[in-house]
Amino acid sequence: MSPELTLSVVIPNYNYARFVGAAIKSALDIRWPRVEVVVVDDGSTDDSLEVIESFADKITIVRQPNAGQMQSSVNGFHKSTGELIIFLDSDDALHPDVMNEIAAVWTEKASKFQFQMRAINAEGVPTGSIQPQYFITPTPQQIREWVTTAGVYPTPPGSGNAYPRGVVEKIFGFKSDFVDRAPDSYLVTAAPVYGDIVTIPKPLVDYRVHGDNHGAFLELEDSRFAREVDVTIRRFNFFREVACSAGLSVEPEALNRNMLFLCLRTASYALRPDIHPMPNDKARAIFLDCLRSLSFPQGFSYSQRSSLFLWAACMLFGPSRLARALASWRYAPISRPRWMKAILNMLRVIR
Repeated sequence: MSPELTLSVVIPNYNYARFVGAAIKSALDIRWPRVEVVVVDDGSTDDSLEVIESFADKITIVRQPNAGQMQSSVNGFHKSTGELIIFLDSDDALHPDVMNEIAAVWTEKASKFQFQMRAINAEGVPTGSIQPQYFITPTPQQIREWVTTAGVYPTPPGSGNAYPRGVVEKIFGFKSDFVDRAPDSYLVTAAPVYGDIVTIPKPLVDYRVHGDNHGAFLELEDSRFAREVDVTIRRFNFFREVACSAGLSVEPEALNRNMLFLCLRTASYALRPDIHPMPNDKARAIFLDCLRSLSFPQGFSYSQRSSLFLWAACMLFGPSRLARALASWRYAPISRPRWMKAILNMLRVIR
């Protein structure tokens, strides 16, 4: 990987004045000869612009009326010039060695370089959680098999990924009826179609969990599961469209083998059946899909798959009080009691 290659860090921001300065500074502190930072302020009404403009001599600033995170990312991408792109959420922070780690595994075949994320709280203190967790680092070949048979692969959300420019152009330019607010719904989903997913099993970005995140749970919110089920279904259909356009075959039953989707489907059905977006769904159907999913690794060890199956069974057929506790422990890790963390570590479900 040539040191002349430019990394563009695109930071969409909306009303994150208390965090965006740390995000910008982390991008400027990357140890690489050529780093370009583009910050898009999406019509913030707090002090964001004041913070952003304090870096004006070192970054490119895009000011726009509020249009959402996706449009902010697209506009920032069009202002960038780098051959490699990281879309950094304005409440996250990159580690200084991120480009050196990418350089060590560089390949022209890659459509995405992904790395782990270290969870921190609002004050920037690590919580002890790392995502995704890898007991075995997945190869590009394994990831390609998992996405075509189960529609899923272990991936971090937005800030934990770096994309070659040409891949971003293809994905942002793909014509589809799929609409979502988050750029990673498109980028993370479609990237396996266009090349190899290269995994770096090392935390290279801080993922801030502060209660206002769209993606992370600080505490249990029942109604979010219905939304997550709906967007996962639509995201999978988008993936099938992109795959079909490239001649990549995806198995018809892949989504119902996806253990992450099945967990969301379980929680939505068990906690809020009144707004569950699959109106004809039944506990027995979910249970049988979970049982069949055990045969598809999709990035999980057997102990992880078994624990998720047991979790789903207890959610579906246990008392509602237990279901709420299990959902909280699964989706808001900070709520897990110490004894549960010890058991999950002992069984090698987490580490």
